[in-house]
Amino acid sequence: MLHRIRTAFEDVRVAFDTPVEVGETYVGGKRRNMSTATRKELEGAGRGPVTRQPVVGMKGRKTSHVVAKVIDSIDGETLQGFVDDNASPDAALSTDDASAYRGTGREHDTVKHTAGEYVTSPEGATGHTNGVGSLWSMLKRTHKGV
Repeated sequence: MLHRIRTAFEDVRVAFDTPVEVGETYVGGKRRNMSTATRKELEGAGRGPVTRQPVVGMKGRKTSHVVAKVIDSIDGETLQGFVDDNASPDAALSTDDASAYRGTGREHDTVKHTAGEYVTSPEGATGHTNGVGSLWSMLKRTHKGV
């Protein structure tokens, strides 16, 4: 089993030349599950993903290949660098409406999840991030053992 896991995580570089979906998530434990001492250290650090690690991922629409990377911040330089490293220059991009993805110079569809929008063009279903969202869902369920 370990051999299969190692093979699955080999550093295989695939240049995505089909439309790609890009998204980020935070992975890590919840504060309520931390020890009292750790929670006390985090007082005043803020709410939300302060204790979690950001991860960015990309999924090819036609190939279903995925690539993910642990990152330190979700700023434009980091996220656009990830896109440039893994997708060909002519690959169309689908993301959420985060400003970090603006100015990539690619064909770019966005969805605004905060407004309840999950697909922007239902005819061809080009503007969505459901595939990469599914990746995060499976990753987190696997991590929790469900």
